[in-house]
Amino acid sequence: MKLIKDILTGIDGRTYDAARVYLVPGVLLFLGLTGYAVFKGQPWNPVEFGTGFGVLLAGAGAAIKLKEKTEPGAGGAS
Repeated sequence: MKLIKDILTGIDGRTYDAARVYLVPGVLLFLGLTGYAVFKGQPWNPVEFGTGFGVLLAGAGAAIKLKEKTEPGAGGAS
């Protein structure tokens, strides 16, 4: 449980970060729908998959970086 909380919270370890919270279901849904499409026999292109997954991760990384200055400091100090 601590690992999940560490993944979803900001630098202080207590405040949940929206970008990280939305990233987790986004990645799981992306991978799940990709697996479902392959299971159903739809064509799968590794270049398109990699591009889509890269854009998803880059967008989340950019969102986390953009709000970096608004995070509460480590130890609870703002």
